[in-house]
Amino acid sequence: MTHRVFAILALLSALVIVNPMTASAHPRGGASGLIVAERYSDQNNGNPQLVAVRPDAGAVSVLTSGHSDTVPDLSPSGRFVVFERCVNSQDCDEVGKINIWVMRADGGAAHPLTHCDGSHCLGAFDPAFSPDGREIAFAEDLLDAKGTNFQGIFVMRADGTGANRLTSRSEGEPPDGHPSFSPDGRRIVFAREVEGGGARLMIINADGTGLRELLPGVDAFDPHWSPDGRHVAFTLVLHHGDQDTVDVATVRPDGRRLRLLTHETAGVSAAFQPDYSPKGHDIVFTENGAAGCHLVIINRNGHHRRQLQTGDRCLLHSSFGSDPSRIDR
Repeated sequence: MTHRVFAILALLSALVIVNPMTASAHPRGGASGLIVAERYSDQNNGNPQLVAVRPDAGAVSVLTSGHSDTVPDLSPSGRFVVFERCVNSQDCDEVGKINIWVMRADGGAAHPLTHCDGSHCLGAFDPAFSPDGREIAFAEDLLDAKGTNFQGIFVMRADGTGANRLTSRSEGEPPDGHPSFSPDGRRIVFAREVEGGGARLMIINADGTGLRELLPGVDAFDPHWSPDGRHVAFTLVLHHGDQDTVDVATVRPDGRRLRLLTHETAGVSAAFQPDYSPKGHDIVFTENGAAGCHLVIINRNGHHRRQLQTGDRCLLHSSFGSDPSRIDR
């Protein structure tokens, strides 16, 4: 099974990881919507589970338990969540144990969309809804007729049918992952791991043509397209001798106007895994360092920073979407 854990995780492990986090007073209010994230909790035997967070107050509610659930993505309507699941949290490091599931945003009616069992595919990962909610982009380790793994980015219908391959990585090549649709649904940005560590942002047309590197030679992860299509937010790793900084940054889809939104200290803190709010005015991300691990919301220009008080566990891979309870039915 391909090594799909991006090098940023190893980099972050070298930082000061503080849990529980140190709470401090911050003003509430501002962003609206709903955030869904993965949380490692003693309540779930130390395994990751999905929680919902109110961005205006930081209130947390548990959506899943009993399994290992990660990498959620809210549908455009906010009514559904697609995510990775290892059933019963058993043997999750073995092939065929991780598949893509979907459920209602309240945690109900969960069911699988992929059915990897090690015989035809080794696992399905990193799901993301299309702007109209009709398709899901994801990464998969798919075997050919000879049993050779050709990992890549795929797009399937939201019911799990009609999977179509966009990229192909030969066995032994570093994998592709974390796709994100452009708001018009015509392009997908994703991260491609490289030999020796790190990753590059790639853009491809939704029909599999026009593959290109967005920021050549730059270590970048976790891309998310802005709702207006003008920017891509991502995790940027800059190398400074034997130390690295990990920050949230944005760039235009043509590779111009790279901009840092955070300014973390090498070896002390890191900001990573950003996602835009539904209207694109705000960005949520995880920050980890001496003050703890917590979700932070800033505006799209990097200002008006606000830490969410979500308790004593780190929340990762946050998806900032619409609140279905506030959508006219």
